[in-house]
Amino acid sequence: MDKLGLPIVLLAALWGAVNTTLSFFQTINARRDMIFSLIDECGYCTEKTLGPLEIYFTNLLPLTIGNIIFLGLISYVILSIPRHMKIEDSAEAEHLKTACRVIAVLPIFGAISFAAGGIFDMVVLVRSLN
Repeated sequence: MDKLGLPIVLLAALWGAVNTTLSFFQTINARRDMIFSLIDECGYCTEKTLGPLEIYFTNLLPLTIGNIIFLGLISYVILSIPRHMKIEDSAEAEHLKTACRVIAVLPIFGAISFAAGGIFDMVVLVRSLN
């Protein structure tokens, strides 16, 4: 059972990261679409309570930053697992380190992708409002 517990923990961490990231992705895309439809409709929309800038600063930007932080934390947890495991067989310990590094690639790539997407969204927002 000891050897089975670790893969289950890694799988659960990865599933949690993927599931949460997909939810963030749907929400971020919906907010971005809302922002750009408002821009197409009325520009800054000063007559509306929530214009494109308000939606960006209160929804899109915090969601993007929150997802980047979440994925960074998941990556850190996955990469730190080998330090907390007491494995006496050096070959098995090395396999664990390799597995954790490979598994952490997905949330690390997700964090980088959301950071790049956030910068792209900000650039497009500034361009479309000018």
